[in-house]
Amino acid sequence: MRWIGLYLRSRRVPTAAVIVFGFIALIWVSWPSFSDGETINARMISITVLIGAVALGTTLSGADDALDHTAAVNWPARRAGHLLLATAAIMGLLLLSTVTDARFEPLGVVARNTAGLVGLTALGATLLGAALSWIAPLTWTLIAIMPWMGPSEQVRTQLGAWLIQPADTTAATVCATVLAAAGLLAYALRGCPRRPAAETAPDH
Repeated sequence: MRWIGLYLRSRRVPTAAVIVFGFIALIWVSWPSFSDGETINARMISITVLIGAVALGTTLSGADDALDHTAAVNWPARRAGHLLLATAAIMGLLLLSTVTDARFEPLGVVARNTAGLVGLTALGATLLGAALSWIAPLTWTLIAIMPWMGPSEQVRTQLGAWLIQPADTTAATVCATVLAAAGLLAYALRGCPRRPAAETAPDH
């Protein structure tokens, strides 16, 4: 099992886990102080999940790009497992709040937003690299949570602002599902692009 510890450290997973846990705990504990309602709303759910997805993005590549593409390791399965376990971890931390007064819900929004933003992050990592994987989820989230955005009967608005639509909005669910599936497949099959040697060479 020693290789698991080495793998996690090489991907900076412990640091990312501390960031995700710390931010979720901060929102959960502080929510009653600045809101009259107990349910943490869709906009704050989106921001919280975004932080988790961005932290996850930093773990999607290691220090050695050549090793990440070697045929000696079943990288597609390992990448898929990494992404699925990270998604489950973020979702699990959010769902733990349901046993308390302040809670992230409805559960459908939590699941949809987590899967969609993680998929979008994985797509960003596949196209731009792990270091820039935050661009797409951050941009889309900022647009979706604008004050003038909200639940809508228009499909184009449901797609553009899928993060804050009700849990039973079909277009929003389809959009998140497509992003999740595309991100999982793209990252599992291709991984992150190789960086120039100068960026991965150790300092002397």
